[in-house]
Amino acid sequence: MSQYMSIGKVSKLKNVSIKSLRYYDQIGILKPAFVNTETNYRYYTREQLYLLDAITVCIRLGIPLKDLNRYVEHDSINLQKLLYDGKILAEQKIMEIHDCLGTLQETLQNMASPVTGLAKIPESKSGVLLPDGFFHNEIQERTLLTVPLDEDDTPKYYGQYILKLFVTAQQIGLAVSYPSGVLHQYEEGVYRRFMFLTVSDESGNVDEAYRDAIRTIPSGDFACRKLSAHIADFPSIKDEMREVLKQTDFCVIETDALSEENKKDGYPFELEYRL
Repeated sequence: MSQYMSIGKVSKLKNVSIKSLRYYDQIGILKPAFVNTETNYRYYTREQLYLLDAITVCIRLGIPLKDLNRYVEHDSINLQKLLYDGKILAEQKIMEIHDCLGTLQETLQNMASPVTGLAKIPESKSGVLLPDGFFHNEIQERTLLTVPLDEDDTPKYYGQYILKLFVTAQQIGLAVSYPSGVLHQYEEGVYRRFMFLTVSDESGNVDEAYRDAIRTIPSGDFACRKLSAHIADFPSIKDEMREVLKQTDFCVIETDALSEENKKDGYPFELEYRL
């Protein structure tokens, strides 16, 4: 029985109630790997924890419990369909956050009333003269959960990486925020890319095994530019920024645009470099 975990242990490990686990069994989306016929105790394998994470993420994204049984086919769950629908919901929620952040950003920029005491967001402090098409923006510190991209990974694969990051964040207790995107790094002549999701560590105690996947981008003044598509030719961006910053090694952050208005104007992405 050493390969099995009791329902109580799974409940504690994943912070999912025993009542919920029994319900998942009842509707057929997560059946125990083994049931003791004498005691009726349920037992699970470690391989099932990943499935439980995916189910939990999809529920948190808004798939009602009562609808989960529609993903069951031939006594097993159609995980691909569940994750696909979860991905669509995640994208919708990100879009809602886009709209909220865009509204807040616009409001902050316009609130310079001496009555309220609120001032406009500070202008650039770097003094760097940017090329045409770039603008300065003051951005607060961000924590990124990352996963490496292979050389042949193109934007059509990015969605699966975002979903993987959502599940990983759920597993290690990180709260997911906005934005998501691609981190481009150029160090000592080596170019690497990482898919990222912005997160916050609510527990303050992330497992050491995941530390290498977490990166912190310090707050500061950023050079930004709107993009109509994902970066396809990084060398040209590298040369462009090298002329401005007079540095050999740097990283570029490619994010989803902050507002629906940008997307409608044909600029669904934004390029950021910390000055």
